[in-house]
Amino acid sequence: MFGIRRRIYDLCHDAVRNNLRYFRQYVGNEIILMYGADELFIYLDGRDASLTPALLREGAWERGISHWIDEALADGDCFVDIGANNGIHALHAARKVGRDGVVIAFEPQERLCQLIERSASANLMIDILHARRSAIGSSAGTVKIGKFAYLSGSATLTSNHRIIDSEEVSIATLPDALEQVSREIARRCDPDVIKIDVEGFEYEVWDGMKEWTLQRPKLAIVIEFSPVSYQNSGRDALRFLEEFVEYGFHVAQLNGSGSVQALDRADFVRMAQARAQFNLVLTKGRVPDGRAVRP
Repeated sequence: MFGIRRRIYDLCHDAVRNNLRYFRQYVGNEIILMYGADELFIYLDGRDASLTPALLREGAWERGISHWIDEALADGDCFVDIGANNGIHALHAARKVGRDGVVIAFEPQERLCQLIERSASANLMIDILHARRSAIGSSAGTVKIGKFAYLSGSATLTSNHRIIDSEEVSIATLPDALEQVSREIARRCDPDVIKIDVEGFEYEVWDGMKEWTLQRPKLAIVIEFSPVSYQNSGRDALRFLEEFVEYGFHVAQLNGSGSVQALDRADFVRMAQARAQFNLVLTKGRVPDGRAVRP
């Protein structure tokens, strides 16, 4: 075991020393270590057929979201990633907020949570990025998260006929989960920016945190909006959008380039009826692109 760890350390050191632009290395147990143009080491699940191939091929994932997060965050900020997958966005956020900031990554799958922790260690970010194996929802308890073949980052708490396996995990509301992490790391976790991508379970995440948002005059959220999933669960997709406004948020659509476009009532109706997914930006106390309004 020591020999393997030493070899990985040497590979990482050589990559940095030689200023390699791209670097990939299979490190066993169906795990790939990657160093890319973003100058971050990241451990990837070699069994995944979605995010992992995209990162290996293009060196990036969800460029629009990455760009928006980078623009929305400042040094010393707190970023919370709900549904962190392998931690790609959390790692970028950790670099942006720096040593004075904090990043909390909630990921319900044990294997992916372990990869996030290894990536944080490889990038010397263990004092900034804190991964927690937990689902976030509207109440506390224990749930079984459904898993798909070859799509390790797309596990879901909604029903789906393609589910082939499941994993039991604890679930909590976001306010309760943040209080717990704050106690564990002896540091207050008061988010400036939140990302929510939980494969159709966003409504439940929102239900567990919406009253809490009233206490925050400045907050930015990027959230995946999946109207078909909500309709299949008996939820009202249009009402979901309306609640964002009722709780004081400006609502915009995040485009693939990272730019945002403000939405009106007609857009809400169109989106709620669509059979597609959208990335939305919710902001209050901030300019439309998500950056905080600062003195």
